[in-house]
Amino acid sequence: MKGKDFKPLQEEKDGGTRRGRGASRGRNFASDLWGEVRGGAEHFQSTKGQLPQGRIRQFFYGVALPFHIARVTLASPTVRSTYVRVTALQTAFLLAMAAGWAFYQFDDERQEKQVPAVSEAARQKAEARIEQRTQEFEAALKARQERGSVKGDTAAVKEAFAALVAEAVNAAKDNSLPPDEAVSAAGDAAEAAGDAAEAAEQEAREKATAPSAEGEAAAPPQDATADSDSDESQGDRLSAAIRAEVEKALKDNSEAQEEKLRVRMERQKKGFNIDAPKVRDGVFFLGSWEFWALFFGSLSAVQWIIVALSRDYHTVLSREASLATGVPPEDPEITPRVRLNVPWMRAKLQRRWRAFMLFVMGVPALILLCIPLCWVPRSFTVLSSLWGFWWLIVFTAAKSDRAWMAPVTRPPWFVRVWSALPVLHGLPLRSYVARMARRAEGVAAPIATVERQPWVFAGLAFTRFVGSIPPFRCFTRPFIPVASAHLIGLDPLQPPALKSGDAPPPHDAGD
Repeated sequence: MKGKDFKPLQEEKDGGTRRGRGASRGRNFASDLWGEVRGGAEHFQSTKGQLPQGRIRQFFYGVALPFHIARVTLASPTVRSTYVRVTALQTAFLLAMAAGWAFYQFDDERQEKQVPAVSEAARQKAEARIEQRTQEFEAALKARQERGSVKGDTAAVKEAFAALVAEAVNAAKDNSLPPDEAVSAAGDAAEAAGDAAEAAEQEAREKATAPSAEGEAAAPPQDATADSDSDESQGDRLSAAIRAEVEKALKDNSEAQEEKLRVRMERQKKGFNIDAPKVRDGVFFLGSWEFWALFFGSLSAVQWIIVALSRDYHTVLSREASLATGVPPEDPEITPRVRLNVPWMRAKLQRRWRAFMLFVMGVPALILLCIPLCWVPRSFTVLSSLWGFWWLIVFTAAKSDRAWMAPVTRPPWFVRVWSALPVLHGLPLRSYVARMARRAEGVAAPIATVERQPWVFAGLAFTRFVGSIPPFRCFTRPFIPVASAHLIGLDPLQPPALKSGDAPPPHDAGD
């Protein structure tokens, strides 16, 4: 019995021990991972002239390298002054555009909430129409209250009542009167009509109950006595009824408009939903991702124009960064000025078109790969994103002219992989692989450079990608080519001419 009682206690103790070991392993893993990240980020300061060991360290070494280069470069007061002045002006222009956009959007939102102005002429016309409907309503009431009135007089009163309500609602809808004033005007008109009809009825009763020629006084009618005892006059009752009807009609109209807006928004969300940020009742709504994609896309285009006009200043800063970090500068010494460099823009567009075509050439292969992965959700999105990031890595390395002089010992990895698959030995697919290989020949040297040091260039490409978001590109752009040149200098297969510290011949590969 004691053994049976001891066994559950022992199992509970073992379970607690296993959980403690699992938590300890988790803490050790997090500590080791942080050590790798920190070691890679601080490697530039601790050890120079060689890459860190380990993929994680190399990745974060590439991530942090532009910031280390910036820190060393900006230690010079003269360079720091130029850098601050240039980036401040570029950023101020971008922020001014963003502020103008925000003011425009929120100003539109405020205009939607403000009560539209009512012209005096429209107000007078609306009041005249309500007065006319009031007179018709009053006449219908008097006709019903006169002795000898026919049964149809009740229908006439209802029609006049409905016409007065409709006139007040229409005045609010077409902006002739504000909604509150339309309700108040209709209610006051009904009260006046009711009071006038009641006064006419009281006068008729007084005439009917006047003393006869013999001096006999007639007793007042029973209903007149009841009316005199009532706390609420006929005008007050009619005014309350009119106000309730007009408020209900305006509320129904407002709800109908909101329902139409909701339906339109639901239809819009099924497609491309451009929903701008709004402030409603003191709450800020962020808006849709499509809107922010268009917003940052437009700002990126403006940022590109700003950089194109002030490219000379970034060239000077890149040269200073190269000299400060011991990398032979690839840019000549120039006097910077704001100008539009048409040859550079033409070369830039050609490089962008080449990168786009290289990406498109791989899309058929990605589609073939996604066929057996159809059970994986968004497999094409994941694979195409990785394919696009690979080319971002390649063209990040190509920011330095040294990448175009790197030795090429074998075809690119994707050509080797696809050529090795037996299923691709057929004529159509073999021709496709051959065309892809020919397309990649123009960037074979940067590809070979990245294949020898993929993780550090992946980290540098990540920093370049994040730094391309406006307005960060104005701050990071001068240091990316220098970081690429620094990493290529650590390549063991670097050409002897570059190992000696000579600057490479200029190549049409700069940003």
